[in-house]
Amino acid sequence: MKVGHQRDRGPVPSALLDDRRLDSLMSWGAELAASGMSPGESGNLSCRTAEGFLITRTGVPLATITKEDWVLVTGIEHDADGPIVSSRGLHEPSRDASVHAVLYQRRPNATAVFHLHVGHLDELQDRLEVPATDVYYPAGTLESKQEIERFLDQHPETRYFVLIDHGIVAWGESVDETAALVDRHRAALTEGS
Repeated sequence: MKVGHQRDRGPVPSALLDDRRLDSLMSWGAELAASGMSPGESGNLSCRTAEGFLITRTGVPLATITKEDWVLVTGIEHDADGPIVSSRGLHEPSRDASVHAVLYQRRPNATAVFHLHVGHLDELQDRLEVPATDVYYPAGTLESKQEIERFLDQHPETRYFVLIDHGIVAWGESVDETAALVDRHRAALTEGS
C-alpha cells in the first residue's frame, strides 16, 4: 500500500496550537499510555478544526506528546493505491489519519477522536459489549475506509467501537466526552497488560 503525503506550506498555525483541547488531549494521552491502553508508539488522538483536524504525528508515543507533535490534516483522498494526505506541520500525520477523517466526515458533531491499539483486544471484544467492524483491512486503504463507512451507516448511534484486528475508536462532542467513553472500558482493556 502506498501512502502519499502532500505537504502544504509551513507549520501548523500557532493559533491552532494554542487550542486548549490540545492540552487536554496531551494529558489524556499520557494517562492512557500510563495505564497500558496505548503501548509504545501506538494510538493517535485528534480534534476537529475549521481547517480540517489536528492529529498526533506518526510514531509518537502518546505518553510524550508535545505541541510540535501535532499535524493539521486539511484533506484526504483515496485511490486504489492508498490515501493521499494533505497536511501542515513538522512531521507526517499518523498513519491512521484516514480513520479520523471518516469519522469527521460522517459525524458532523464529532470534535474529538481517540484511536487506541490495545493489545489482546480480540480476547476482550465480547466482554466489552461494543460493536465491531466485520473485516480487517490495512489502515489507510480504500477498503478500510469503506468498511468504516459501512459500519457507521449500520450503527448510527455508536460512538465507541472495535476496528476488528486493529484497535478501538471512540468519538465525542468534546475531548472529555470521548475520554469518558474509553475510560468506561479501561479496566477490561488493561487487564493482563
